[in-house]
Amino acid sequence: MNVRNGFRMVAAVGAVALATMTVGVLPAAAAKVDPKVKNVKEVPEPKKCPAIPGVTADEIKVGAITPLTGPNSGSGFFPNIVEGIQARFAAANDAKELGARKLTLVSLDDKGDTAQNLSSAQNLVEQEKVYAILTQSGAGAASAPYLNAKGIPVVGWQLGLDIFGKYPNYFGFQNANAADLKTNYTSRNAASMSKAGAKKVALIASNTGNSAVFIEQVNDSIKRFGKDLGLEVAYKTTDVPVGNTEWGSYAQQIKQSGADTLYTALATTDNISLVNALKQAGAPIQKILLSAGYDPRVAALPAFDGAYLGIEFKPLETTPEPKGIAAFKAAMAKYRSDATVNQSSAVGWLTANTFIEGIKAAGVDCPTWKGFVNNLRLVDGYTADGFFDPIDFQEVFNKPFACAYYVQVVGGKFVPAFGGERVCGDFVTNDKLVVPATTPPTTTAG
Repeated sequence: MNVRNGFRMVAAVGAVALATMTVGVLPAAAAKVDPKVKNVKEVPEPKKCPAIPGVTADEIKVGAITPLTGPNSGSGFFPNIVEGIQARFAAANDAKELGARKLTLVSLDDKGDTAQNLSSAQNLVEQEKVYAILTQSGAGAASAPYLNAKGIPVVGWQLGLDIFGKYPNYFGFQNANAADLKTNYTSRNAASMSKAGAKKVALIASNTGNSAVFIEQVNDSIKRFGKDLGLEVAYKTTDVPVGNTEWGSYAQQIKQSGADTLYTALATTDNISLVNALKQAGAPIQKILLSAGYDPRVAALPAFDGAYLGIEFKPLETTPEPKGIAAFKAAMAKYRSDATVNQSSAVGWLTANTFIEGIKAAGVDCPTWKGFVNNLRLVDGYTADGFFDPIDFQEVFNKPFACAYYVQVVGGKFVPAFGGERVCGDFVTNDKLVVPATTPPTTTAG
């Protein structure tokens, strides 16, 4: 862990050339630090510790808000996140990473509903008296103003939500996001399609806010860079209703468009239904790129053979195996042997790991809220023991996530794609981006 004692000067940089859309290259623009976190100062651990909500002599109580049931639970994929958190907490407790204090988890189900998301946060803070919140819900924007006003540390999966670029007390387990999703994004997705050999692309999303905005961003980046990358959009829709069960019409429209590549911002269960419908329709889709579904149950489906999936951490199949990935697999086998080792459980593990990093940065003897928020923000070179390339929590704030790792389904198994290296893109600002009308948010991943 490297906590800086002051603002690290960063040279101003200009626009990044299209050439940055290559494997493993991080755009130089990422070095700019947002004013909200630019002058954050390290908070010393108090010698005389005040009363801290959720912290006792032998416990740190933490809340989690996740869609465990209902149409936004990913048919069981999202509960895997809680299992990953539980495994990381159990490993920390056994190793006495936080001294005499054990981590305990209070997990609430918001069903991906905005009203229940806010009430869950209020319950955890006011009744359960938790120290921090681990958020994994696409409805998380509902509780964000409340949690920010309280100054409570929040760590989670950014899920395409702007709250991770608005509120300094919010930390993605690795990446953050832009506060203005309508005008700030990256060309990474276009770059990954080009790497995969795509030519004519079909883009499809649900009619929820973050899913629809994501596909509009991808569409615009192809318009900007598609000529140089050999890409064009053959079909696009952001009108798929949540809970949709009729995929035949979408499959026929995609078939008629002549698209050779499918790119979606749908939940895993929806992706399965759509891909099967495309196969049945005889659509000439040669390439499939998905933003979710890194799970052995998906790899086992013949319809997904050859598909590429983007993830925010190194593939679990990486060799030699990084220390963090090895620890995750061992802990899942020891503490949650009944759970699936997949993208969701890894996200839970990484969320918990970043939270523990924040406790250590604040000081395990007296982890004040301000100490957590300020000192974790000043951590740079963070890799979660090799789970991903080094990141700086100051620099990623209020920026779209520029780089991703990819896996490909080959013979029923995942293999690291593109040599196991990240694919990165240019940062894009486009004030003319047309965004569909916002509906109550949900998750685009599962």
